[in-house]
Amino acid sequence: MRIDSKEIKKRPNNYDLGEYVRHLAGSSMDNKDLVVSIMKDWYSAMDKHGISVQPKASTILGTVLAKHLSDGGEDPFDRYMNTKAGELEAFWQSLSNDEKVYVEKRRQEMRDQYYTERNMIDDNKQLLKG
Repeated sequence: MRIDSKEIKKRPNNYDLGEYVRHLAGSSMDNKDLVVSIMKDWYSAMDKHGISVQPKASTILGTVLAKHLSDGGEDPFDRYMNTKAGELEAFWQSLSNDEKVYVEKRRQEMRDQYYTERNMIDDNKQLLKG
């Protein structure tokens, strides 16, 4: 796959670039394509009215749209593990309280498994006095 640097420079800092790369890769992502389409319409409407879009607002909107447009099949923990560091805060805010508890529980299980398999002691575990 060859990406044209001139083509990249022409594209605005929104989902156009991702759409371009997916097109080159030939992948078909229906849910993501719907999110991209909605985001493009939103950017166009904002631009038409002279409203600038903060990158964080774009990230949050994209995360929320993806969550609500998904078929519910993807596990929240799997989404957590595949979220980029720069998008983690917005992703975390998009989770329900139950999903946050579930993700934290799975994180702790992974951590426990990691230490157990290596016969290591987790020094960060402390008993809380109440």
